[in-house]
Amino acid sequence: MTEEKEDKGFKVIDRRGQEEPSPPPQTPGVPLVGATEGNPPSPPPMGGHESEATEGKGPSSLGVPRFLDLVQSLQMGAMVGLGLLQGPDGKRPPVDLPAAKDAIDLLGILQEKTKGNLTKEEEEVLREGLYHLRMGYMGMINGPPAGRGKGGDPR
Repeated sequence: MTEEKEDKGFKVIDRRGQEEPSPPPQTPGVPLVGATEGNPPSPPPMGGHESEATEGKGPSSLGVPRFLDLVQSLQMGAMVGLGLLQGPDGKRPPVDLPAAKDAIDLLGILQEKTKGNLTKEEEEVLREGLYHLRMGYMGMINGPPAGRGKGGDPR
């Protein structure tokens, strides 16, 4: 009994120079819907809706982004703007307070517009992350000027 090994990666097909476009290859494990004898199959709809089994958990088998991916992306942008992250070279990027404020403001808009429509986990990640970013931003704005020491009284 021989078994075919299923390739889990992706395949790049160069179609330049082909006269007739060939049908797209079927992704293993992804059923094509709407296939009948006279009609070609079409891929499943990409409406962004996740099944109840995958909602709020890790990325789905199709790699569809989740709401928390958007939140975490904006949070990372704000952290970079605040100079809280270091790069692969071990150096911190320069502080960019306007960029950090934009990312924080976007998270605030997202929180307001999605109120009542989030899971407990999504709501908590957004609320807690936004709180800490706002406190970090206020600390940068109200912090001691560069010439003063950290622990001493500025007077």
